[in-house]
Parts: sequence; structure tokens; C-alpha cells
Amino acid sequence: MIRYVSLNAFIGLWSILMCLWGLAISVVDKNGRKVHFHCAVPWARTILRVCGIRVNVQGLENVDPNVPRIYMTNHQSFFDIFALLACLPVNFKFILKQELMKIPFLGPAMKKAGYIGIEREDPRKAVLSMKQAADRIRNGASVVIFPEGTRSSDGRLQEFKRGGFNLAIKAGCDIVPIGIQDSFRIAPKGSLRIRRGSFGLRIGRPVSLSGLGKRDIPLLMERVRTEMVTQMEAQGSETGAKRNAAVKARLILLWLFSCLLWAVPGGSEGYVLPVEELIHKMTDRFSGFHALIVDQTAQVIPPREGETPKVVQERVWLKLPRYCRSQIIGRGKTPEAEPLASEARSEGPYRDTTFRWLLMADESDQILDFLSRQGVNIEVVALARLDGKVVYRIGDAFLKSPKLLIQRETYLPLLFSYVQPGSENLVSVRFDNFKEVGSGGYYPYRIDYAVEQEAPERLFLLNLRVNPPIQISFFEIAAEDAGSPEPETAPDKEAEERLEAVLQGLQKKYGK
Repeated sequence: MIRYVSLNAFIGLWSILMCLWGLAISVVDKNGRKVHFHCAVPWARTILRVCGIRVNVQGLENVDPNVPRIYMTNHQSFFDIFALLACLPVNFKFILKQELMKIPFLGPAMKKAGYIGIEREDPRKAVLSMKQAADRIRNGASVVIFPEGTRSSDGRLQEFKRGGFNLAIKAGCDIVPIGIQDSFRIAPKGSLRIRRGSFGLRIGRPVSLSGLGKRDIPLLMERVRTEMVTQMEAQGSETGAKRNAAVKARLILLWLFSCLLWAVPGGSEGYVLPVEELIHKMTDRFSGFHALIVDQTAQVIPPREGETPKVVQERVWLKLPRYCRSQIIGRGKTPEAEPLASEARSEGPYRDTTFRWLLMADESDQILDFLSRQGVNIEVVALARLDGKVVYRIGDAFLKSPKLLIQRETYLPLLFSYVQPGSENLVSVRFDNFKEVGSGGYYPYRIDYAVEQEAPERLFLLNLRVNPPIQISFFEIAAEDAGSPEPETAPDKEAEERLEAVLQGLQKKYGK
């Protein structure tokens, strides 16, 4: 009971503060865009985080922020509003009942954001509100409508109202159906109880209104309803009762497995940490790394028979949050040494440094968000085996599924596979030979990097500088510069000697 009261008190107080902030922003905001992105969005994200609620979003590829559209979604809980604000990357306006516009603080802030109230009891005023909404769409804004008109108490889709479809015909824009799965279990209608957990938000493909008129509204309503039901019943992300049943089944299996292992001499290996605790323990390993300069050699492995190893020396700059740059700073001095096949990737800011963000001092929730964006299913945590040793696995068990494997004793990452940015290729990265770097934490001195259908690379760390005094503006300029950057300093003599020693060792091992 204390939790429910404190959470509702927080939501009320936080809403008042953010409404006042939104009214202040509106002084310099004509169309409500700044109020939406700098007030409404952080308001919703903070409430979701404080209440312990995670929204599993799918279908963002069907969203185009630059095209005005009508987003129609089912309505199960007032947390649907927070989820749409937090997860839909669009400057949209809610169409809601006029009674909400009369709430102190909240009502004036919603008006400044450009939200539209509908007088459902007065048809004339309702028509004027819909005309206002059509004008907003023609001026480039998108609109979110709950076509049921009210929340569902049991999660089932109710009958649609015609108003939103009349608006779509009048505005002439596409309708994007959204299916919300099981949010009514988080905060049931008519109750102040707020449960921890997660629910799904799936975005369908736009429904075109090309060639449709007012006579076709019943057909359009049925088409949108069918698409919405498809998203609500999709099996892509288990939510609500299905997820609870799956979790219970996993817990029972893990309990049985643990009992079996306890009976084996040498103790049990069956306990699985929750994903939040597991990631927190991993991030502690790199708690001192806020900026890095990594000097490394990179070689293609294994070279083809009769070929000399291809080796280059490169430098990678990294700084939180997410500033990076890389460049070639040295090559093998022997005429037989050839440049890497992936050298074009190494020049400029396009070098794939995605995997290195695991090794930086991000907060646990930032790492979880990062893993989710790279395709890792963070809802799945289990034990697995790597090179004969039991490890933690975050992600699905399928061979080509993105995942993260973490060592049990040290909580250091051993393998990270993810979808390469800008492509559909799966990247697989192995971390090895971790060493403690001062008080900053541990860092791998060997990394094996492999992309589908490309020759794998092995990266050897030559030198690592932690938290060097570099201006942030340097990184901002570098992130926008597509050219080949100038090195910050020339390679020192010790680094050159180290590179030469590596080359000689490789020639002895792979030479004719």
C-alpha cells in the first residue's frame, strides 16, 4: 500500500512540476514541438522508470517522423499515454476528451503542446475540433487517437468510434495501427495500483487511404481493426499473462536444475542472476573508463596459405556519451605486408566501434538500453557454456541471435554478438586477455572481431590511455567529419618498436 500511495504522489507532484516547465517553454514555442520533446517526453520516461515499468517496442521501422500521419492505438491503461510519449519518436498531438483539458496545471500544459480536446456531448464542437486536428496534420503534425474512446478493463478491443476515421479521410493521410499488449495488468482501469513489469507496444505498417472516401469508412474501420488485432496478438514479444507463464516455467525448470546440481559433488552452478544485477556487476568492471585512447594492431586471421599476414596499427578515441573516432597511424615496414581488407572501414568515423561501448563507464540502465538496440533480447537470461566453462547468457540461445556472454566469476564480457549498425550483418566479438588498468578497471588486450562473409580480424592492444584530457568539442567535430582525420600526436618510438616486434613474430609464424 505504501508503494502505491508514494508512486501516485510522485506522479502527481512530478506532473505539476513538468506542467509548469512546459508552460515556461511555451513562451518561445509556437507549434508545441519543444513542449512535446523537452517536457512531455521526459515526463513520461521518468514516470515509467520510477514505477519500474519497461515497454517492449517493435515496429519502429514503420514510423517516419517527417511524414504527418494518424496513429491509432487500443487503450488499456493510463500508462499507454506514457508509453506512446516515451517510445514514439514523432512530434504528435493527442486527441482526447475535453474533460482532461480542465485539470489544473495539466490542461493548460496540454493546450500549449497543441493537444486537441473533443466535446463528445456536443456534436457541433466535436466537428470543429476535428477540423482543427485536420489543420494541424496539414501543417505537418501527426495525431494520436484512441478509436475506442475509453480504456478497456480486460484488454479486449472494444468498438471503434467513427470520428478518427472521418478525420483521416478529411486530412488525407495514412493511418498507422498500434497494438498495446497487456498494459491493463500494470495499472487496471479504475484502480490506483501500479504493478512493476513490462508490456508490449507494436507498431504496424501504415494503412493507405488512397482512393477512399466517406462511403468507405466502414471498410477502413474494419481494415484498421484487423491490423490492430494482429499487432495485439503478435507473438514477437511475450507480454502479460504469456510472459508470466513463460517466466514461471523457466523458474520451475531452473529450480529443478539447481536441485539436481546440488546433488552433484562440487556445488551448484544453477543460480541465474537477474539481468539488472548481472549488468550492474559487469559495469563495475569498467567504472573508471569515461574516455579512452586505444592504440592497437589489427590483422586479418587466418591469412590464406602462402600469404603474409596483413597488419596495420590504428588508434581509436572514445568518450562518453558515444563520441568516437579512429584512424590508421602505422603500417608494416616490410614490402610483403599488405593493408587490411577492411582498411576502408578504419578511416574516419565509420569504423565499427559498437562493441567497445560495453567496456565504458555507462550506467546499468544505459547498457541495457544499448543491448536492446543492438538486437539482444534482454528478457532472456540463462546459463550457457563457452569453451567448456559455464557462463551467463543474455539473449536468445539460437546460433545467429544477438547475445552477450559474461564470465561467472569475474563478470567480464567474453562474447558479444549484435547486428552491425547500418546493415543486417551479425557481428561476433570475442574478448580475451583482460588486464587491470590502474584503478579504472579491466580491459581486453586481445579482441577477435568477425562479420558475416568477411575475413575476421584480431586486434592486439599496444597502449591504453584512460581519461585523457581531450576537449569534448574535438570529438563533436570528429563525429561530423567524414574525412580522414589528422593524428593527435605522432606514434611514439616505443609503440613503433612494439609494432615491429609483432610483425617479426607474425613473419616467423606465417612466413614461407
